[in-house]
Amino acid sequence: MMASATSQMQPVIPPWGSIVLVGVGAVYLVLGTRWPRLFNVLSMTFLGCMLGMVLSPWIPLVQPLVIVIGGVVLGGASAFLRNVAHAVLSAVVLAAVFATLVANCLGEEGYGSYLVLNLSDSSYSTQWRGPDLGRDPILAASLTGLLVGATVAVARVRFSRRLATSAQGAAVILVAFTELAAAVRGPGEVSLATAYPMTLSACWLCLVAIGLIVQRTLEQRDEQWDTEQETIEEGV
Repeated sequence: MMASATSQMQPVIPPWGSIVLVGVGAVYLVLGTRWPRLFNVLSMTFLGCMLGMVLSPWIPLVQPLVIVIGGVVLGGASAFLRNVAHAVLSAVVLAAVFATLVANCLGEEGYGSYLVLNLSDSSYSTQWRGPDLGRDPILAASLTGLLVGATVAVARVRFSRRLATSAQGAAVILVAFTELAAAVRGPGEVSLATAYPMTLSACWLCLVAIGLIVQRTLEQRDEQWDTEQETIEEGV
């Protein structure tokens, strides 16, 4: 009975939505350090919405309201607690990255299903698929990611901003292309994430490297421009 009443959460993104996601990911990848507070707020708002979706079965409110509240609370807090929010976001991003990379190395054994029960009706549950934190290598990788992300955010703020936005942008772009490929290939075909997990991981690393280089180049140009403007003003 429980198995038959379990629905699996899978992203269902139309082709136009995937194209929009590619644009969003590209903006994160290239312009991540131009408006760091804006990107932090957007990312934390999304994280809050996801947290609200997960916690909604345990909160006596309608699910959309819980999702909105979660996004508003985390997004609003990140607008005021800028450094703290960035440290949390950086830790979460690297934890997810490390856990996913190790899960991809383990193949299908690296992924598991998570059930979120509807407490008002225990015959219904929502199934989430992700890196299996019950496996020691993946749990260790996620904890290491949390520590590394928070440490880098405190010790090297500017590099951490480039890394966090590049990692998110690369992930969004790959998710969008994966969904586009699924739409083109049609239902019933094995997804790219299942068939080529290591290849996608390599593509993600390449995109992150590109993002780091591009953002650093733009920062250097901005610094050079500011220096030239100051020199001109002093000469005048």
